[in-house]
Amino acid sequence: MQECPVVNGTPAVPLPPANGVPRTVGSSSVFTQEELRHVVAALEEPFDATEIKWRVTNTTQIGSRNGPRFRGQMLAYADPRAYTDRLNELFTPSGWTRDYAVQLVQNFERKERGSAERTITAKIVVTCKVTIYGFGVHTGLGEEWADNDNAGTAAEAQAFKRACSCFGLGRYLYDLEGQWVDLDEKKRPLETPRLPDWARPKACHPLREARSCGRNTGSGEQKQNGNGTAKNGRRGLFRDEVLGQVKALCETVGFSLSAGVLKTVGNADDAARIRDMAKLTAVFEKLQDLARGVERLRAAIGKVGERRYSELCREMNLASDSIDDIPDRATLRKLLQILEQEAGLNEPSTAEGNGSRPADRLANDDGGLGELRGRLLREAARVSGALNRTLGDVVQEAAKGSFTLATLRTLPEAEAAKVAAALHELERTAVAR
Repeated sequence: MQECPVVNGTPAVPLPPANGVPRTVGSSSVFTQEELRHVVAALEEPFDATEIKWRVTNTTQIGSRNGPRFRGQMLAYADPRAYTDRLNELFTPSGWTRDYAVQLVQNFERKERGSAERTITAKIVVTCKVTIYGFGVHTGLGEEWADNDNAGTAAEAQAFKRACSCFGLGRYLYDLEGQWVDLDEKKRPLETPRLPDWARPKACHPLREARSCGRNTGSGEQKQNGNGTAKNGRRGLFRDEVLGQVKALCETVGFSLSAGVLKTVGNADDAARIRDMAKLTAVFEKLQDLARGVERLRAAIGKVGERRYSELCREMNLASDSIDDIPDRATLRKLLQILEQEAGLNEPSTAEGNGSRPADRLANDDGGLGELRGRLLREAARVSGALNRTLGDVVQEAAKGSFTLATLRTLPEAEAAKVAAALHELERTAVAR
């Protein structure tokens, strides 16, 4: 095994070459943004599914025709050895270290579950400091009741993993929701929950290729992961593309409207925290519809003038006339109805294929073009993964250049036929495969 060099007493860690010149963590050279990105991405990569274990945390009893049954909520976790292996893989055993401080804290009042009695006992408290030379230092705290035979081991593992999560290692496990499964009469799980796609390793990051991924790539063939998808990061790229579009749409529709969609549809306050691709795509579709409404609002303001719009905002008791302060979809719809009527933009239009007013169509954007966009995105995602191509390329080719992933959200109702044609092309491609 190649030894890790030492620079000024600090172990140096190999990094992807910059302009063909080998570089190392811990060397005298300053980190570039690209190097930092590689290190962080490699640390944040999920563990292999075989490293994940499950434990039952909550149980409940339910009735059935055959008598009572038990169900349990299971949470995923990884053994500390998985964390150690990842750090050794990335930085070598001499490229990082950890230190422990152990305390016995007395006089804790404890109430056993299901018991009314309280006892005075002690806790084992462990502080773990993890140091990655040339990169950073983080600490974590672990604790366990002293009457547990494995109190020291449990507290040590908890502290170590919490320190690692500060670097991003294993942090995704905190985002996994508990899954309910059936239990047997001894309250043991009858099945093992399945990890969602986002919690599975998707790519071999450049920092890891030199140590593991590159060992078996002599044939030039792509390796497959657990769900049969090439481990080339395309699913990750697809998510990144959609996430980028979502962030751009949030800027377009303003703070309040975007925050409402993120909360109600994505159950998050930040788009980057939405791991479920179905939820992220649904957020994308809702924001697209709102963006069209905001663009119509801007057109109406251009007709009636900024002064009239400001007066209307005051009449409706809005915080200001900023787009950021439009609180919800209903308010946006009302603003559109009033301003488009005053601007004379509410006349029936044959180009739009029906006699409904633009503001009325905002209430029905979940159908029509909005539904077509959603179906197009879902089909494009499937084709993207199957053909090992980016989502943007798939959408543009299916549309034959008439629109792109970026312009899809701004297409008017009159362009629905183009979206339908692109969707048909994607479906034909899927069938042909």
